[in-house]
Amino acid sequence: MDYVEKYGRWALVLGGSEGLGRAIAHELASRGMSIALAARRKGPLDEAAAAIAADYGVGTRAIPLDLSSDDVVDQIEQGMEGDDVSFIAYNAAAEPYGEFVELDLEEHERNLAVNVVAPTHIVRHFGRGMIDRGRGGIVLCCSLASTNGLYMWVAYGAAKAYLHIMGEGLWYELGQHGVDACSFMIGTTWTDNFQRTQERLGGIYAKGRIPEDLPPEMAIPQLPEEAAGNLFTQLDEEWLPLVYANPVDEKRVKMMQAADKAQLIRMAAQGQRDWYS
Repeated sequence: MDYVEKYGRWALVLGGSEGLGRAIAHELASRGMSIALAARRKGPLDEAAAAIAADYGVGTRAIPLDLSSDDVVDQIEQGMEGDDVSFIAYNAAAEPYGEFVELDLEEHERNLAVNVVAPTHIVRHFGRGMIDRGRGGIVLCCSLASTNGLYMWVAYGAAKAYLHIMGEGLWYELGQHGVDACSFMIGTTWTDNFQRTQERLGGIYAKGRIPEDLPPEMAIPQLPEEAAGNLFTQLDEEWLPLVYANPVDEKRVKMMQAADKAQLIRMAAQGQRDWYS
């Protein structure tokens, strides 16, 4: 499938300087799309854009911005220099960790700004242009944390649940206008940010991707390239409302949906205590 012919020239990848966002950007560039990367840190952003341009010979732009700011749409428009955004991959996230009432209010507000408000503004604004052109693509990255209430990640999971439902709803709503959309369900993934979080919290994966004492119920983190590859293998065939980064996660979620909710939340909470103690 010719992505430029189907969607347009420019793809915007939010949270695209490293990890899964960067892997998604590589997949889109390999399909001929020019790539605009947006993230907070200018250095890694510039390096990622330069690497994509060198590897695929496509146009690139680096747009440094803080997605918790009020003017994200204006900053993106300025960075696009008048070019249309034809494909959006929203992979940025704030990930507050801690008991809900103990988290600083500023962390709650940043969580909502990055995981809820910013994607709402971005998709609403650029989605209108896609509807007018009768084509476009939107991938909203959500998390397994959005499938059940999760101890110590309550605020993060709730915000990701918003993206989860938003993408599924847009699949039909925008699809009536020729615009593809979906939610991308991501499980444990061996990204730079995941590794930093594990080291900061003293999690079990702080010891490495496959620690010797990994409990059998714990997943081996998927590589970002594997997750991105699975996404586009599905999108190249058919856009579904919900696409899983890892087929194993899809099976696990279906099993969890059939389990007793209270028992499931308690078991997960005990696991959190064991893994992060």
